[in-house]
Amino acid sequence: MAALDNKSVCCSGPAPAEYARAMTGDLFRSAGAASGELGDILARAGEGGSVSREDALLLSGLGREEVPFLLHAASAIRDRGKGKTLTFSRNVFVPLTQLCRNRCGYCTFKYEPGEGPLFLTPDEVIDMAKKGAELGCTELLFVTGDKPELMYPVYREALSKLGYNSTAEYLIAMGEAGLRERIFPHTNLGLATRDELLAFRESNPSMGLMLENISPRLLKKGQAHHGCPDKVPKHRMKTMEIAGELRIPWTSGLLVGIGETWEERVDSLFALKELNDEYGHIQELIIQNFSPKQGIIMEKYPPPDFLDMLKIVAITRLVFGADMNVQIPPNLNPETYPLFVHAGVNDLGGVSPLTIDYVNPEAPWPRLERMKSIIEEMGFTLRERLPVYPEFIDDKYIKSGLLKLVRESVDEQGYVPTEEASNGKY
Repeated sequence: MAALDNKSVCCSGPAPAEYARAMTGDLFRSAGAASGELGDILARAGEGGSVSREDALLLSGLGREEVPFLLHAASAIRDRGKGKTLTFSRNVFVPLTQLCRNRCGYCTFKYEPGEGPLFLTPDEVIDMAKKGAELGCTELLFVTGDKPELMYPVYREALSKLGYNSTAEYLIAMGEAGLRERIFPHTNLGLATRDELLAFRESNPSMGLMLENISPRLLKKGQAHHGCPDKVPKHRMKTMEIAGELRIPWTSGLLVGIGETWEERVDSLFALKELNDEYGHIQELIIQNFSPKQGIIMEKYPPPDFLDMLKIVAITRLVFGADMNVQIPPNLNPETYPLFVHAGVNDLGGVSPLTIDYVNPEAPWPRLERMKSIIEEMGFTLRERLPVYPEFIDDKYIKSGLLKLVRESVDEQGYVPTEEASNGKY
Protein backbone atom coordinates (compact mmCIF):
# COMPACT_ATOMS: atom_id res chain seq x y z
CA MET A 1 0.00 0.00 0.00
CA ALA A 2 2.82 2.41 0.69
CA ALA A 3 3.79 2.50 -2.97
CA LEU A 4 0.34 3.79 -3.83
CA ASP A 5 0.70 6.81 -1.56
CA ASN A 6 1.82 9.78 -3.67
CA LYS A 7 2.83 12.71 -1.48
CA SER A 8 2.31 15.27 -4.23
CA VAL A 9 -1.46 14.70 -4.21
CA CYS A 10 -3.57 16.28 -1.48
CA CYS A 11 -5.83 13.54 -0.17
CA SER A 12 -7.30 14.58 3.15
CA GLY A 13 -10.68 13.01 2.46
CA PRO A 14 -14.04 14.36 1.32
CA ALA A 15 -15.08 17.70 2.76
CA PRO A 16 -18.32 17.85 4.72
CA ALA A 17 -21.12 19.81 3.12
CA GLU A 18 -20.56 22.71 5.51
CA TYR A 19 -16.96 23.17 4.42
CA ALA A 20 -17.95 22.78 0.78
CA ARG A 21 -20.60 25.46 1.04
CA ALA A 22 -18.18 27.79 2.80
CA MET A 23 -15.64 27.20 0.07
CA THR A 24 -18.02 27.92 -2.79
CA GLY A 25 -19.70 30.68 -0.80
CA ASP A 26 -16.50 32.63 -1.20
CA LEU A 27 -17.35 32.65 -4.89
CA PHE A 28 -20.00 35.26 -4.21
CA ARG A 29 -18.16 37.20 -1.50
CA SER A 30 -14.93 37.77 -3.43
CA ALA A 31 -14.49 41.43 -4.29
CA GLY A 32 -12.71 42.70 -7.37
CA ALA A 33 -10.88 40.57 -9.89
CA ALA A 34 -7.81 38.37 -9.79
CA SER A 35 -4.60 40.18 -10.63
CA GLY A 36 -1.16 39.31 -11.88
CA GLU A 37 -0.47 36.05 -13.72
CA LEU A 38 -3.65 34.46 -12.37
CA GLY A 39 -5.71 37.39 -13.62
CA ASP A 40 -4.11 37.20 -17.05
CA ILE A 41 -4.86 33.48 -17.40
CA LEU A 42 -8.47 33.82 -16.27
CA ALA A 43 -9.11 36.87 -18.43
CA ARG A 44 -7.70 35.14 -21.50
CA ALA A 45 -9.77 32.01 -20.85
CA GLY A 46 -12.88 34.09 -20.25
CA GLU A 47 -12.45 35.73 -23.64
CA GLY A 48 -12.27 32.34 -25.36
CA GLY A 49 -8.49 32.16 -25.47
CA SER A 50 -6.44 29.03 -24.92
CA VAL A 51 -5.08 27.81 -21.61
CA SER A 52 -1.61 26.25 -21.85
CA ARG A 53 -0.25 23.30 -19.92
CA GLU A 54 1.87 25.73 -17.88
CA ASP A 55 -1.22 27.82 -17.14
CA ALA A 56 -3.11 24.75 -15.96
CA LEU A 57 -0.26 23.70 -13.69
CA LEU A 58 -0.20 27.18 -12.16
CA LEU A 59 -3.96 26.95 -11.54
CA SER A 60 -3.53 23.54 -9.91
CA GLY A 61 -1.37 25.18 -7.24
CA LEU A 62 -3.91 27.82 -6.22
CA GLY A 63 -4.62 28.14 -2.52
CA ARG A 64 -8.04 28.24 -0.91
CA GLU A 65 -8.23 32.02 -0.99
CA GLU A 66 -7.56 32.14 -4.75
CA VAL A 67 -9.82 29.29 -5.87
CA PRO A 68 -12.99 31.44 -5.95
CA PHE A 69 -11.46 33.44 -8.82
CA LEU A 70 -10.96 30.20 -10.73
CA LEU A 71 -14.54 29.17 -10.02
CA HIS A 72 -15.86 32.54 -11.20
CA ALA A 73 -14.07 32.08 -14.52
CA ALA A 74 -15.16 28.45 -14.98
CA SER A 75 -18.79 29.29 -14.23
CA ALA A 76 -18.80 32.22 -16.64
CA ILE A 77 -17.29 30.11 -19.42
CA ARG A 78 -19.86 27.35 -18.82
CA ASP A 79 -22.69 29.89 -18.87
CA ARG A 80 -21.46 31.29 -22.17
CA GLY A 81 -21.60 27.88 -23.83
CA LYS A 82 -24.39 26.09 -21.98
CA GLY A 83 -26.48 28.84 -20.44
CA LYS A 84 -28.39 27.87 -17.32
CA THR A 85 -29.23 24.33 -18.43
CA LEU A 86 -27.85 21.27 -16.65
CA THR A 87 -28.44 17.80 -18.03
CA PHE A 88 -28.71 14.18 -16.92
CA SER A 89 -29.70 10.87 -18.51
CA ARG A 90 -32.18 8.27 -17.27
CA ASN A 91 -30.51 4.90 -17.71
CA VAL A 92 -30.45 1.18 -17.08
CA PHE A 93 -27.02 -0.02 -15.93
CA VAL A 94 -26.25 -3.37 -17.56
CA PRO A 95 -23.16 -5.21 -16.20
CA LEU A 96 -23.03 -7.71 -19.06
CA THR A 97 -20.09 -9.54 -17.51
CA GLN A 98 -18.10 -8.80 -14.38
CA LEU A 99 -15.23 -11.10 -15.28
CA CYS A 100 -12.17 -9.09 -16.29
CA ARG A 101 -8.53 -9.72 -17.13
CA ASN A 102 -7.38 -6.52 -15.35
CA ARG A 103 -6.56 -6.17 -11.66
CA CYS A 104 -7.18 -2.49 -10.93
CA GLY A 105 -6.36 -1.50 -7.37
CA TYR A 106 -9.63 0.42 -6.95
CA CYS A 107 -12.14 -2.09 -8.38
CA THR A 108 -14.95 -4.06 -6.76
CA PHE A 109 -16.73 -4.65 -10.09
CA LYS A 110 -14.54 -7.60 -11.08
CA TYR A 111 -15.11 -11.08 -9.75
CA GLU A 112 -13.79 -14.53 -10.60
CA PRO A 113 -15.68 -17.48 -12.15
CA GLY A 114 -17.80 -19.11 -9.48
CA GLU A 115 -18.35 -15.89 -7.54
CA GLY A 116 -21.30 -14.92 -9.73
CA PRO A 117 -22.80 -15.58 -13.18
CA LEU A 118 -20.39 -15.64 -16.09
CA PHE A 119 -22.59 -13.10 -17.87
CA LEU A 120 -26.15 -11.86 -18.08
CA THR A 121 -28.22 -13.96 -20.47
CA PRO A 122 -29.95 -12.46 -23.51
CA ASP A 123 -33.32 -12.86 -21.81
CA GLU A 124 -32.06 -10.99 -18.74
CA VAL A 125 -30.71 -8.12 -20.84
CA ILE A 126 -33.90 -7.82 -22.88
CA ASP A 127 -35.98 -7.89 -19.70
CA MET A 128 -33.89 -5.04 -18.25
CA ALA A 129 -34.29 -3.08 -21.48
CA LYS A 130 -38.09 -3.56 -21.49
CA LYS A 131 -38.46 -2.58 -17.83
CA GLY A 132 -36.21 0.43 -18.33
CA ALA A 133 -38.18 1.60 -21.34
CA GLU A 134 -41.42 1.25 -19.37
CA LEU A 135 -39.94 3.54 -16.68
CA GLY A 136 -38.99 6.16 -19.26
CA CYS A 137 -35.29 5.30 -19.51
CA THR A 138 -33.60 6.21 -22.78
CA GLU A 139 -30.09 4.84 -22.14
CA LEU A 140 -29.03 1.20 -21.90
CA LEU A 141 -25.61 1.63 -20.32
CA PHE A 142 -23.44 -1.42 -20.98
CA VAL A 143 -20.42 -1.85 -18.72
CA THR A 144 -18.25 -4.98 -18.77
CA GLY A 145 -14.96 -6.38 -17.67
CA ASP A 146 -12.16 -6.12 -20.21
CA LYS A 147 -11.71 -9.08 -22.57
CA PRO A 148 -12.40 -11.91 -20.11
CA GLU A 149 -12.46 -14.35 -23.03
CA LEU A 150 -8.65 -14.00 -23.22
CA MET A 151 -8.23 -15.14 -19.60
CA TYR A 152 -11.06 -17.50 -18.70
CA PRO A 153 -11.67 -20.65 -20.82
CA VAL A 154 -14.95 -21.33 -18.98
CA TYR A 155 -16.27 -17.93 -20.03
CA ARG A 156 -15.04 -18.33 -23.59
CA GLU A 157 -16.75 -21.71 -23.90
CA ALA A 158 -20.04 -20.45 -22.44
CA LEU A 159 -19.98 -17.46 -24.76
CA SER A 160 -19.34 -19.73 -27.72
CA LYS A 161 -22.43 -21.79 -26.87
CA LEU A 162 -24.46 -18.60 -27.33
CA GLY A 163 -22.86 -18.16 -30.75
CA TYR A 164 -20.35 -15.41 -29.93
CA ASN A 165 -16.56 -15.41 -30.13
CA SER A 166 -15.93 -12.31 -28.04
CA THR A 167 -17.48 -10.01 -25.48
CA ALA A 168 -17.63 -7.35 -28.18
CA GLU A 169 -19.78 -9.56 -30.41
CA TYR A 170 -22.16 -10.27 -27.53
CA LEU A 171 -22.36 -6.57 -26.62
CA ILE A 172 -23.17 -5.63 -30.21
CA ALA A 173 -26.00 -8.17 -30.33
CA MET A 174 -27.41 -7.07 -26.98
CA GLY A 175 -27.22 -3.42 -27.98
CA GLU A 176 -29.23 -4.20 -31.09
CA ALA A 177 -31.76 -6.10 -28.95
CA GLY A 178 -32.07 -3.13 -26.63
CA LEU A 179 -32.58 -0.75 -29.52
CA ARG A 180 -35.53 -2.84 -30.66
CA GLU A 181 -37.11 -1.97 -27.30
CA ARG A 182 -36.58 1.73 -28.15
CA ILE A 183 -33.86 2.29 -25.57
CA PHE A 184 -30.49 3.48 -26.87
CA PRO A 185 -27.33 1.50 -26.05
CA HIS A 186 -24.26 3.35 -24.83
CA THR A 187 -21.40 0.87 -24.55
CA ASN A 188 -18.25 1.09 -22.44
CA LEU A 189 -16.38 -1.81 -23.99
CA GLY A 190 -12.76 -1.07 -23.19
CA LEU A 191 -10.17 -1.46 -25.92
CA ALA A 192 -11.71 -2.06 -29.34
CA THR A 193 -10.71 -2.61 -32.95
CA ARG A 194 -11.88 -0.60 -35.94
CA ASP A 195 -14.15 -3.44 -37.09
CA GLU A 196 -15.72 -3.70 -33.64
CA LEU A 197 -16.35 0.05 -33.45
CA LEU A 198 -17.87 0.03 -36.94
CA ALA A 199 -20.29 -2.66 -35.81
CA PHE A 200 -21.16 -0.82 -32.59
CA ARG A 201 -21.86 2.34 -34.60
CA GLU A 202 -24.88 0.65 -36.18
CA SER A 203 -26.83 0.64 -32.89
CA ASN A 204 -24.94 2.90 -30.46
CA PRO A 205 -25.49 6.63 -30.96
CA SER A 206 -22.58 7.18 -28.56
CA MET A 207 -19.93 5.16 -26.76
CA GLY A 208 -17.36 5.67 -24.04
CA LEU A 209 -13.95 4.80 -22.65
CA MET A 210 -12.43 6.55 -19.66
CA LEU A 211 -8.81 7.49 -20.17
CA GLU A 212 -8.46 7.60 -16.35
CA ASN A 213 -4.89 8.85 -16.64
CA ILE A 214 -2.28 9.21 -19.37
CA SER A 215 0.66 8.26 -17.14
CA PRO A 216 2.30 4.84 -17.75
CA ARG A 217 3.82 5.20 -14.27
CA LEU A 218 0.54 3.96 -12.81
CA LEU A 219 1.19 0.59 -14.48
CA LYS A 220 4.20 -0.06 -12.26
CA LYS A 221 4.18 -2.49 -9.36
CA GLY A 222 2.39 -1.03 -6.37
CA GLN A 223 0.41 1.44 -8.49
CA ALA A 224 -3.31 1.46 -9.31
CA HIS A 225 -3.01 0.00 -12.83
CA HIS A 226 -0.41 -2.68 -12.16
CA GLY A 227 -1.48 -5.94 -13.82
CA CYS A 228 -3.91 -4.19 -16.17
CA PRO A 229 -3.09 -4.76 -19.86
CA ASP A 230 -6.18 -2.84 -20.93
CA LYS A 231 -5.15 0.26 -18.95
CA VAL A 232 -2.04 0.99 -21.02
CA PRO A 233 -2.64 4.67 -21.90
CA LYS A 234 -1.42 4.50 -25.50
CA HIS A 235 -3.80 1.62 -26.23
CA ARG A 236 -6.76 3.50 -24.76
CA MET A 237 -5.84 6.58 -26.75
CA LYS A 238 -5.64 4.45 -29.91
CA THR A 239 -9.19 3.15 -29.41
CA MET A 240 -10.41 6.72 -28.98
CA GLU A 241 -8.45 7.85 -32.03
CA ILE A 242 -10.17 5.19 -34.17
CA ALA A 243 -13.51 6.33 -32.73
CA GLY A 244 -12.61 9.84 -33.83
CA GLU A 245 -11.83 8.67 -37.35
CA LEU A 246 -15.22 6.93 -37.39
CA ARG A 247 -16.93 10.03 -35.92
CA ILE A 248 -18.47 8.22 -32.97
CA PRO A 249 -19.70 10.61 -30.25
CA TRP A 250 -17.47 9.71 -27.34
CA THR A 251 -17.43 9.99 -23.55
CA SER A 252 -14.11 9.96 -21.72
CA GLY A 253 -12.57 11.48 -18.64
CA LEU A 254 -10.27 11.23 -15.65
CA LEU A 255 -10.29 9.12 -12.50
CA VAL A 256 -8.93 11.41 -9.78
CA GLY A 257 -7.14 10.31 -6.64
CA ILE A 258 -5.56 6.98 -7.68
CA GLY A 259 -2.00 8.05 -6.91
CA GLU A 260 -1.46 10.45 -9.80
CA THR A 261 0.33 13.78 -9.53
CA TRP A 262 -1.15 17.11 -10.54
CA GLU A 263 1.18 17.13 -13.52
CA GLU A 264 -0.22 13.76 -14.63
CA ARG A 265 -3.77 15.05 -14.26
CA VAL A 266 -3.00 18.06 -16.41
CA ASP A 267 -1.18 15.94 -19.00
CA SER A 268 -4.24 13.67 -19.17
CA LEU A 269 -6.48 16.63 -19.93
CA PHE A 270 -4.19 17.86 -22.67
CA ALA A 271 -3.92 14.37 -24.22
CA LEU A 272 -7.70 14.34 -24.52
CA LYS A 273 -7.74 17.91 -25.79
CA GLU A 274 -5.23 17.13 -28.53
CA LEU A 275 -7.39 14.18 -29.59
CA ASN A 276 -10.55 16.27 -29.61
CA ASP A 277 -8.89 19.15 -31.43
CA GLU A 278 -8.13 16.74 -34.26
CA TYR A 279 -11.42 14.83 -34.46
CA GLY A 280 -14.04 16.80 -32.51
CA HIS A 281 -15.84 13.66 -31.36
CA ILE A 282 -15.50 13.89 -27.58
CA GLN A 283 -18.98 14.81 -26.42
CA GLU A 284 -18.40 14.64 -22.69
CA LEU A 285 -15.67 14.57 -20.06
CA ILE A 286 -16.35 12.89 -16.72
CA ILE A 287 -14.23 13.95 -13.77
CA GLN A 288 -14.68 11.02 -11.41
CA ASN A 289 -13.34 10.91 -7.89
CA PHE A 290 -11.82 7.70 -6.54
CA SER A 291 -14.06 6.18 -3.89
CA PRO A 292 -12.42 3.75 -1.43
CA LYS A 293 -14.32 0.54 -0.74
CA GLN A 294 -13.92 -2.41 1.57
CA GLY A 295 -12.05 -5.30 0.00
CA ILE A 296 -10.16 -3.45 -2.75
CA ILE A 297 -6.36 -3.25 -2.92
CA MET A 298 -6.63 0.49 -2.27
CA GLU A 299 -9.13 0.05 0.55
CA LYS A 300 -7.26 2.36 2.94
CA TYR A 301 -6.21 4.85 0.30
CA PRO A 302 -7.84 8.25 0.92
CA PRO A 303 -10.26 9.82 -1.57
CA PRO A 304 -9.25 13.05 -3.32
CA ASP A 305 -9.56 16.29 -1.42
CA PHE A 306 -12.66 18.39 -2.15
CA LEU A 307 -10.56 21.44 -2.99
CA ASP A 308 -8.53 19.40 -5.47
CA MET A 309 -11.74 18.16 -7.08
CA LEU A 310 -13.06 21.71 -7.43
CA LYS A 311 -9.81 22.75 -9.08
CA ILE A 312 -9.55 19.86 -11.56
CA VAL A 313 -13.18 20.33 -12.63
CA ALA A 314 -12.71 24.09 -13.11
CA ILE A 315 -9.39 23.59 -14.92
CA THR A 316 -11.11 21.10 -17.24
CA ARG A 317 -13.67 23.76 -18.11
CA LEU A 318 -10.95 26.34 -18.82
CA VAL A 319 -8.85 23.94 -20.89
CA PHE A 320 -11.77 22.72 -23.03
CA GLY A 321 -13.74 25.94 -23.16
CA ALA A 322 -17.42 26.77 -23.32
CA ASP A 323 -18.67 24.02 -25.64
CA MET A 324 -17.48 20.86 -23.88
CA ASN A 325 -19.89 18.94 -21.67
CA VAL A 326 -18.29 18.39 -18.24
CA GLN A 327 -19.80 15.91 -15.78
CA ILE A 328 -19.38 15.13 -12.10
CA PRO A 329 -21.01 11.88 -10.85
CA PRO A 330 -23.65 12.92 -8.30
CA ASN A 331 -23.85 9.57 -6.53
CA LEU A 332 -20.11 9.75 -5.72
CA ASN A 333 -20.57 13.28 -4.36
CA PRO A 334 -23.96 13.06 -2.65
CA GLU A 335 -23.53 16.08 -0.38
CA THR A 336 -21.47 18.30 -2.65
CA TYR A 337 -22.44 17.62 -6.27
CA PRO A 338 -24.50 20.85 -6.60
CA LEU A 339 -21.45 22.84 -5.57
CA PHE A 340 -19.51 21.62 -8.59
CA VAL A 341 -21.90 23.67 -10.70
CA HIS A 342 -19.81 26.61 -9.45
CA ALA A 343 -16.76 24.88 -10.93
CA GLY A 344 -18.23 24.74 -14.43
CA VAL A 345 -20.01 21.39 -14.76
CA ASN A 346 -23.12 21.23 -16.92
CA ASP A 347 -24.02 17.54 -16.61
CA LEU A 348 -24.92 15.27 -13.69
CA GLY A 349 -24.55 11.94 -15.44
CA GLY A 350 -26.82 8.95 -15.43
CA VAL A 351 -29.53 8.25 -12.86
CA SER A 352 -31.44 4.98 -12.85
CA PRO A 353 -34.89 4.10 -11.51
CA LEU A 354 -34.17 0.39 -12.02
CA THR A 355 -30.56 -0.57 -11.36
CA ILE A 356 -27.73 0.30 -8.98
CA ASP A 357 -24.32 1.61 -9.98
CA TYR A 358 -22.56 -1.75 -10.21
CA VAL A 359 -19.12 -0.11 -10.31
CA ASN A 360 -19.87 1.83 -7.10
CA PRO A 361 -22.60 -0.29 -5.45
CA GLU A 362 -22.26 1.55 -2.16
CA ALA A 363 -23.28 4.86 -3.78
CA PRO A 364 -27.04 5.16 -4.46
CA TRP A 365 -28.33 7.46 -7.18
CA PRO A 366 -29.78 10.77 -6.03
CA ARG A 367 -33.55 11.02 -6.12
CA LEU A 368 -34.47 12.78 -9.33
CA GLU A 369 -37.13 15.03 -7.81
CA ARG A 370 -34.71 16.18 -5.11
CA MET A 371 -31.94 16.79 -7.64
CA LYS A 372 -34.30 18.80 -9.82
CA SER A 373 -35.40 20.90 -6.85
CA ILE A 374 -31.83 21.67 -5.79
CA ILE A 375 -30.77 22.65 -9.29
CA GLU A 376 -33.78 24.90 -9.77
CA GLU A 377 -33.09 26.60 -6.43
CA MET A 378 -29.65 27.45 -7.83
CA GLY A 379 -31.24 29.17 -10.81
CA PHE A 380 -30.70 26.41 -13.36
CA THR A 381 -33.00 24.19 -15.41
CA LEU A 382 -32.48 20.42 -15.32
CA ARG A 383 -33.16 18.68 -18.64
CA GLU A 384 -33.02 15.01 -19.55
CA ARG A 385 -30.82 14.04 -22.49
CA LEU A 386 -30.18 10.85 -24.42
CA PRO A 387 -26.80 9.11 -24.09
CA VAL A 388 -25.80 11.23 -27.09
CA TYR A 389 -25.73 14.98 -26.49
CA PRO A 390 -27.95 17.34 -28.54
CA GLU A 391 -25.06 18.88 -30.49
CA PHE A 392 -24.05 15.44 -31.80
CA ILE A 393 -27.50 14.51 -33.09
CA ASP A 394 -26.42 14.97 -36.68
CA ASP A 395 -25.75 12.81 -39.73
CA LYS A 396 -22.05 13.61 -39.38
CA TYR A 397 -21.99 11.43 -36.26
CA ILE A 398 -24.97 9.06 -36.38
CA LYS A 399 -25.95 6.71 -39.19
CA SER A 400 -29.18 7.60 -40.98
CA GLY A 401 -31.46 4.81 -39.72
CA LEU A 402 -30.34 5.24 -36.14
CA LEU A 403 -30.46 9.01 -36.46
CA LYS A 404 -34.15 8.82 -37.35
CA LEU A 405 -34.88 6.93 -34.12
CA VAL A 406 -32.82 9.42 -32.11
CA ARG A 407 -34.59 12.43 -33.58
CA GLU A 408 -37.98 10.87 -32.89
CA SER A 409 -37.02 10.69 -29.19
CA VAL A 410 -36.06 14.35 -28.64
CA ASP A 411 -37.60 17.79 -28.94
CA GLU A 412 -36.37 20.61 -31.16
CA GLN A 413 -33.57 21.38 -28.68
CA GLY A 414 -32.31 17.80 -28.68
CA TYR A 415 -33.54 16.94 -25.17
CA VAL A 416 -36.03 14.30 -24.06
CA PRO A 417 -39.43 16.04 -24.22
CA THR A 418 -40.52 17.52 -20.91
CA GLU A 419 -43.68 15.42 -20.77
CA GLU A 420 -41.60 12.24 -20.86
CA ALA A 421 -39.09 13.60 -18.39
CA SER A 422 -41.82 13.99 -15.79
CA ASN A 423 -42.98 10.37 -16.05
CA GLY A 424 -41.82 7.55 -13.81
CA LYS A 425 -40.85 9.76 -10.85
CA TYR A 426 -38.80 8.06 -8.17
